[in-house]
Amino acid sequence: MESILLVALLLPVIYLMQMIKMKTNMRMKHIYNTLLISTIGVTISSTVLSFLKDYNHSLFNVVFGAIVLGVIWALLLCGCYYCYQVLAKK
Repeated sequence: MESILLVALLLPVIYLMQMIKMKTNMRMKHIYNTLLISTIGVTISSTVLSFLKDYNHSLFNVVFGAIVLGVIWALLLCGCYYCYQVLAKK
């Protein structure tokens, strides 16, 4: 069951790996796309996991926590990709 969350966390990683493969520079458009992919993926997977596991948390708390987690995860990945770009240019 938790593999659903793992797949959702890997979606923005796959997106950024495609950017590395195409050797594109990090722009705000790519950051927004990564934020969108990460937030939607984590929110949907956390909500589905909450329904399947029958946790005793309110749906609002699950969705709010998933959105925060998605944003933090996407910003962390974008920061790592930016550092990779800076180090690869030298």
